[in-house]
Amino acid sequence: MPRALAIRHLTVDADARGAYRARLAERTASARAVGYHLWAFEQHDDETRVVEFIEAGDASALQTALVQDALLSESLDFRAAPDAEAAEWQRYLGIPHAS
Repeated sequence: MPRALAIRHLTVDADARGAYRARLAERTASARAVGYHLWAFEQHDDETRVVEFIEAGDASALQTALVQDALLSESLDFRAAPDAEAAEWQRYLGIPHAS
């Protein structure tokens, strides 16, 4: 069964960056503890632009990560994501291939 990935883009204001990074550390540890992976990257020329990725073993596990896990499904502080559409998770499934 293919792995599953969710991606979201957000803007983290400079004054919220420290709090975002602290919360990101908590969310990353929580994800790891329940079998998911959470990564975040800052845009190289604009550190206020962030992309977050959650990876899970399959679509069902990804759904669990996005809906049921309190730390991953928390609503964003919209100082970090100024519009709801930009904060929506986009979901992708791995492409199976012959081994």
